[in-house]
Amino acid sequence: NLTGLWDSTEYSVAIRCINVNSIFWSEWSEEEKGSTEETAPLVKMDLWRVIESPNSSGRRYVHLMWKTLNNFPASRRILGYKVQYFPENNAALKMTNRSTAQKITLLLNEEAHIISVTAYNSAGNSPEAVLRIPSTHEKASQMIETVSTSLTNEEVVVEWTASKPEASEYVVEWYEELVTDPFGRSWQYVLNSTKWTTSKKNFKPFICYNISVYPLHGNKVAAPYSTHTYIQEKRPSEGPVADTAVLGKNEVIIRWKEISLDKRNGFITNYTIFYKPEGGKQLNETVNSDVLQYRLKSLQADTQYLVYIMASNRAGGTSGEPKTFKTLKL
Repeated sequence: NLTGLWDSTEYSVAIRCINVNSIFWSEWSEEEKGSTEETAPLVKMDLWRVIESPNSSGRRYVHLMWKTLNNFPASRRILGYKVQYFPENNAALKMTNRSTAQKITLLLNEEAHIISVTAYNSAGNSPEAVLRIPSTHEKASQMIETVSTSLTNEEVVVEWTASKPEASEYVVEWYEELVTDPFGRSWQYVLNSTKWTTSKKNFKPFICYNISVYPLHGNKVAAPYSTHTYIQEKRPSEGPVADTAVLGKNEVIIRWKEISLDKRNGFITNYTIFYKPEGGKQLNETVNSDVLQYRLKSLQADTQYLVYIMASNRAGGTSGEPKTFKTLKL
């Protein structure tokens, strides 16, 4: 009996023998071929969802996605996926959609819905993966108090604390902050733990990621707690452009805009304003990352100044184009 074989798979088998008193094996026999029977998928899908904000009529798009069954190696034998959904208070209105891809988008009204997904082949269906989609009027309870990320040489570690210990299962979701495609998200279920570890290979360097943790109660999903992280930083690709907002005799207000997210390459820690009177010594002032304007004081009257701003993150700083301004005479 050969065990541990894949189902619905053709195998070739050959045999050779050795005499008990010999050290030499015989030649291999001719190969015989045989196929194992097909069986239904045995494990339910890892099912996840992204819910868009409702439109003026209360309807919203719900994007469903699920993962290949890990212990069902020859996934080509899955013929498709059956998606069923109905209002939580009216199972008689059950609808069924089918998909050959591992994703589908549904347009639901404002009511709470129950959604299930099964994989099927000619031998049957997998167990149902079930999620509840809340109504547009519900306010999900906030059960997670903090989420923190840390980095080792090869891993990203996410840890969280929960205010209520009832949840024994969580979903960690992560995606690039600038990616708008709901199907561009990754997720993983975490059972009986408030810590999740994954390889750095799942993240790109210099890219800001949104990481969210969702507690689960059966098929109900509580409110997430989200944080942002970079697995590696480099200095910003560009610096801020300075603009003089209000000119005076001995002072000026310098303003600038935030660097776009795709140019930051890390968390901005501070800005430094460099300014220099014509023929004089360069001076500077440093402000926090949430400050986007600054009043330079004690300037010389009727004098031309050169000014530029440097944005810094933990990997270094980048300066913007220099600008000139002249203080008033009176």
